[in-house]
Amino acid sequence: MADDHTDVEQGQEGQVPRVSEVEKPIMEKLPKQKVDLQSLPTRAYLDQTVVPVLLQSLAVLAKERPQNPIEFLAAHLLKNKSQFEDRN
Repeated sequence: MADDHTDVEQGQEGQVPRVSEVEKPIMEKLPKQKVDLQSLPTRAYLDQTVVPVLLQSLAVLAKERPQNPIEFLAAHLLKNKSQFEDRN
C-alpha cells in the first residue's frame, strides 16, 4: 500500500534502508563491535575516530567564535576526546 509507513524507510532496490529517527537512540545504545581501524577505508576510519568529536568541537567553535579559533579548536578536541575514545 502506498499509505503504509514503517519505522525503516524503504529505499530503492539494492539500497540498504535507512534507520528512522525513532530507532537511532536505540541503535546508539547497542554495544558496538570492535573494528580493526587499520583495515578500514579512509572515510570509515575518519568516521569512526575523528568525525564525532570534530563535529562537536566545530559546532562549539562556530557558536563561540573565539579570537584564536585554531587554538580553541585544538584545546576543545583535547579536552573532549575522552567522551569519544570508547566508541572505537
